[in-house]
Amino acid sequence: MKPKKSWKHSFHKQMATKAVGFFQHALRLKGRWQNADKDDPWNRGLDDNPKLRRESFDIVRTVADLIQLYTASGSFRGLSAASKKSYQLYLDSILTKFGASPLKMFDERGARTLIRQWRDNELASRPRTADATIAILRLILNFAVDEEYLYRNPAAGLGCIHTITRRDIIWTDGQIAAFLSKAPRHLSRVLLLAIWTGQRQADLINLKWEAYDGRYIMLQPRKSYRGKPARRVKVLVAEELRKILKEINLEQIARANDPNPKKRRPQPDYILTNSRGIPWVLEGFKGAWRKAVAHAGLSGVTFHDLRGTFITLSHRAGASIMEIAEATGHDEKECERIIRKHYLAAGGEPVVMKLEAAKRFAPKNWLRANAEKFDAKERHTAPRHPRMSTRFEQISAARQARLDG
Repeated sequence: MKPKKSWKHSFHKQMATKAVGFFQHALRLKGRWQNADKDDPWNRGLDDNPKLRRESFDIVRTVADLIQLYTASGSFRGLSAASKKSYQLYLDSILTKFGASPLKMFDERGARTLIRQWRDNELASRPRTADATIAILRLILNFAVDEEYLYRNPAAGLGCIHTITRRDIIWTDGQIAAFLSKAPRHLSRVLLLAIWTGQRQADLINLKWEAYDGRYIMLQPRKSYRGKPARRVKVLVAEELRKILKEINLEQIARANDPNPKKRRPQPDYILTNSRGIPWVLEGFKGAWRKAVAHAGLSGVTFHDLRGTFITLSHRAGASIMEIAEATGHDEKECERIIRKHYLAAGGEPVVMKLEAAKRFAPKNWLRANAEKFDAKERHTAPRHPRMSTRFEQISAARQARLDG
């Protein structure tokens, strides 16, 4: 007896020719490929044919399901521990707001307005947090689009409500001197290392001796700029910084050989350590740094502002934007924006002084009380280089000769 064919014994697949085919099979029968008819209900698309959907579509029904799927994906697992921790804070906020909502609602009209109103009405009291939360929501919705759970991302292109940046904040000479005079030695070394290298806090705390060859510090920044691959940086160690590193190394060796067993510490692989000679834990360093800044009577500056300080001081010393970007790992455009905030926005004094020294910006008789007596060419034409003036006169004379001839 011939077995009855059933749709549950068919596999559908898109062939190389872009046509949809199905493989029909039944018990004790050899299967064969057939082209699907255009009127076949299997070819009408996902919305009309739920049977064509993948089994995982039935699993990811709500935003909570999507978040669970994202945190189990390679995109999330590949993040650093610090990034995972910060991402989780924003994911929890999204889960509280939309966790039970159906995922398909983001394909409906009005979803973008819903997201924007949530940001403006409920999150606007903390603008930076609001922008970061929307950025993570945009990220997981992009993940949903890539995995074909959604057709579009309604959070794409939503602007930021936080417009204040810290590019215009750097450590002044007085603030640096105040910190160095009040802070303990092991924290003062951190500040000097940051000023001389322009690296991030986490990169300096995790900097090992193997990255220092006696002349250069070479490291791979852990964080990249706006998703771009982080560039390996090579920083020339200045003489002052070389003395500090030598001092740290000698102290670590002396502590490792301390005759008192209670004070003895194994020589660490890391350059920076706390007061007990133990490598820093990032959270512990942040707490110690905040206390030292407060003890020095400083406010309004952060550790991260030391990067802008390094960039600004380097440019004032004559380094080009490309050279600074190579040393810090910054994007060149970001370096230029920081420099414009401090070096160029302070005024045009260097430009004016150079023009005044050159004495070639304007002729002495540019402003005249009786300017009406002079023709327009003499009155308004900008000064020319002597060679250009000579060439202009030659061209004018040749033209007049042709007219006279």
